[in-house]
Amino acid sequence: MNRFFARSLRPTGSATSLKLLRGGLILLYAILAIVTTVALVIVSLHDYQATIKEAERSSLSLARSLDEHATRSFVSVEQSMQNIVENLNQYGGVDEANELQTHKVLQDKVKLTPQVRAIITIDSKGLIQSHGLEYPTRRVSLADRSYFLYHRQFQDSRPLIGNPILSRTDGKWLIPVTQRIKKNNNEFGGVILAGVEPQYFIQFYQSLKLAPGSHVHLLRSDGVILLSYPFDEAQIGRNLRDIDPLLFEQRRLQGSSVYPSTYNNTQLLTAFHTSQSILPLIILISTDRNTLLNRFMSDLITRALAGLSFVLIISCLLYLLLKQIRRVESIEERLHLTQFTVDEAPDIILWADYSGQICYANRATSASTGYSADELLKLRFFDIFPQINQAQWQEFWNTLAVEKRLLYTTHQINLQHTQLPVEITFSQITFAEVAYLCATVRDISEQQNSERELRRHRDHLQDLVWERTAEIRSVLDASPLAIMLSVKGTIRLVNPAFEALFGYSTAEITDMPTDMLHASAQHFTAYNKPIREAIKSKGTFRGEMELYRRDTSSFWAMVYAKEMVAGDISKGLICVIEDVSASRIAAQALRQSERLKRTIIEGTADGFILIDSKSRIVDINQAFCQQLGLNRNTLIGKQPDQLWPEHANSIFPAHLSSQQMQSNHVEEVSLPAADGKQRPFLVNSACIYDEHQHLEYAFAFLTNISKLKEVESNLLEAKEAAEAANMAKSIFLANMSHELRTPMHAILSFSEIGLSKVGTANSANLIRYFERIHSSGNRLLILLNDLLDMSRLEANKMRYSKMNFDLKTITKYASTELLTLLASKHIQLNLDAGAPPLMLFFDKARITQVIINLLSNAIKFSPNHTEIDIHFIEEARLSDGRAASGLSVRDHGPGIPEAELDLIFDKFIQSSRLNSHASGTGLGLAISRQIMTDHGGEINARNAEGGGAVISILLPLEPPDKA
Repeated sequence: MNRFFARSLRPTGSATSLKLLRGGLILLYAILAIVTTVALVIVSLHDYQATIKEAERSSLSLARSLDEHATRSFVSVEQSMQNIVENLNQYGGVDEANELQTHKVLQDKVKLTPQVRAIITIDSKGLIQSHGLEYPTRRVSLADRSYFLYHRQFQDSRPLIGNPILSRTDGKWLIPVTQRIKKNNNEFGGVILAGVEPQYFIQFYQSLKLAPGSHVHLLRSDGVILLSYPFDEAQIGRNLRDIDPLLFEQRRLQGSSVYPSTYNNTQLLTAFHTSQSILPLIILISTDRNTLLNRFMSDLITRALAGLSFVLIISCLLYLLLKQIRRVESIEERLHLTQFTVDEAPDIILWADYSGQICYANRATSASTGYSADELLKLRFFDIFPQINQAQWQEFWNTLAVEKRLLYTTHQINLQHTQLPVEITFSQITFAEVAYLCATVRDISEQQNSERELRRHRDHLQDLVWERTAEIRSVLDASPLAIMLSVKGTIRLVNPAFEALFGYSTAEITDMPTDMLHASAQHFTAYNKPIREAIKSKGTFRGEMELYRRDTSSFWAMVYAKEMVAGDISKGLICVIEDVSASRIAAQALRQSERLKRTIIEGTADGFILIDSKSRIVDINQAFCQQLGLNRNTLIGKQPDQLWPEHANSIFPAHLSSQQMQSNHVEEVSLPAADGKQRPFLVNSACIYDEHQHLEYAFAFLTNISKLKEVESNLLEAKEAAEAANMAKSIFLANMSHELRTPMHAILSFSEIGLSKVGTANSANLIRYFERIHSSGNRLLILLNDLLDMSRLEANKMRYSKMNFDLKTITKYASTELLTLLASKHIQLNLDAGAPPLMLFFDKARITQVIINLLSNAIKFSPNHTEIDIHFIEEARLSDGRAASGLSVRDHGPGIPEAELDLIFDKFIQSSRLNSHASGTGLGLAISRQIMTDHGGEINARNAEGGGAVISILLPLEPPDKA
């Protein structure tokens, strides 16, 4: 059927070949990856083995070189010793040699032999006889050295390499090379020692620049370490043979060997070389395997990176090839799918060339026309569609050269010459560099039938719409409310009520913009946005807005708006408009009245409660809530009986409703506040009745009379205080009259007796009379001084001379003035003599007066044969937190009643426990407190444990004013 697709698309075979190609590429990639990995492993193993072998050869070569160096060094030492040994043997031993000559010979040998630090000779007793580095020689004993004991015991004249030792002359390490000296009778004649310098070998090893981590050990054939590089004292003298004697002996006999070892968790490659010379030496070289393999690891990483890069490159190439193969497969699949879709399409699809010859037709074409596939390819396009001629066909080509597609309606003729209405969609395509017209033919007979039926239904619906519109119009005309239909901001329909309200006729307002009903377009926009939002969220809008009539007069209207079609506001809005200007004015007046009443109620300082006919609180002002500390929201809806069960009847009594024509109910009541305290209120309550004289509400104003009650209480307290002061004054005058009359009476009596007995009485009696007169005069003077001091203190005319004084010294001075009074009652005064000086800033005379007052009171209240304790307070705090010092006076009397601990410091007040024989004005402690207050200090009293009273005074360490 399709001469093009049949020869150009072969999806099955192509897909198979692409699958084989994909599999081959993947297999090739796997082989290359495996070969690359195996090659890397083989090369790396070979390189590793070569590196290890090279390291072993290098280590053995280095060991032989070091062995040759060590052998030459020790042989040179033995040769330098040989001439000296022969000379000493000829002298008959070291004991017979001349020290100075021997010193010079040894000195020359040391200079000629750089590896030797010093050469010494040791006599037969073990003392150093001569030294190549010093003269005269210190006689240091070396008799306990192992080499000395060996040579003295054995007649071995060969040189001996001993264990490394610390020199007793210079304290440094050396390798001793010793040889036995013989006397003429072959007996032991001493020892010659050449000290080989370890630093000589270490400097030589350093010059070789060995690999990092390399260690060199110079061993004796018995395994003793003579030298260690890097130098390590812990290794010097250590015997490696003791670790594994059998293994050590095997390696020594083997001569040269290389083996792996471990030291301090480090992998080492160790070269073991036994010297082939006559000297018993072994060279042991250990090298860190990681250091030896550094280059190998570097090469390994390089090879690994190269192999990985190669694999990545191959992977990228494979990915690109597989992606391209997949793209080709996708193109073939789509092309095959396109061919299948076109062949099996329900519509007729034809391809025709420029002359109109049909080049392709799908199966639907054969089914629709009745021609076979081969017959269709022999026909021309005009044979199936006879209404299209050659001129139109050329016009189609010209049109499609500009436009992409073209629609054309015509009739199709089938094999039976039956005509079928069709719609042809033409498009121009290019295939194999040849242009074709592709025609998609669709049967439109059903469509034409449907269109005829739709036109019939449309006409019928139009008739119904006109009928329904007439009915709606009748309803709109009969509505008393203004109704408007607005579509896209344009007025389309209004009713007569709208015309009457706004003053427009239907002809004038129709098709006019809706914003003409508002003050301006901006005013309309401001209202339109909330209307749309309300309709979108709730479906309807209800709200007041200001509108304008034709005569530009404004009025307030209640507007109801709803969509004609739910969810599509563009179809139009139905608006119902009601003039609410009058009701708005009335509501505004009502709100203003309500606001005025609310302002008065909320602004008043008195509390306000409003209850309904069921005794439920419906309103309460904020002032009442603040006075009681309550929350307004929690009170609304509750009954007064629930809030104040005991006081509710005082606020709203039961008989209140019967007092309609009488005066309000007035009563005092105390209500509990949130803080637990009672608040006194003056209640003024009344009722509110409806038009039928039924009880509707009751209200109460509650005036807070706490201030009035407080003033009343203060007046009562002031009255009581005045009466108490008057009583105290009367008592004071009575006491003062008694206190003044007693010494005055004594003065007059004894002076009268003295006058009567002048010339007859002896001098002792006269002296006694004058002493009584003097004592009474002093007592009278003290009373007068107390009165004068109190008057000056009250008038704030007391003058102070404050300086730094020692409180302890002042206290001792004050106590001496009362010794006579203490002795009269046999009272012992205990003063804290061990306390350090207390330097404070005060008036010496006044503080002395305070201390005397405290001691006098203590003596007054103390029974006979008791004690009074004075304790100095070094660190204390005043009531305001300032640092202070002071003292306390304790007696063992009856103490002070707890209720009088503060009262005793008031004027004219004495303790109720004052005994009948004691007397006083009650001014001493009052004067003392005022003096302490003027000093910025404090005085206080308390009862002591075990009985008695303690009175303390405190003075600030840093007084606020030194003026």
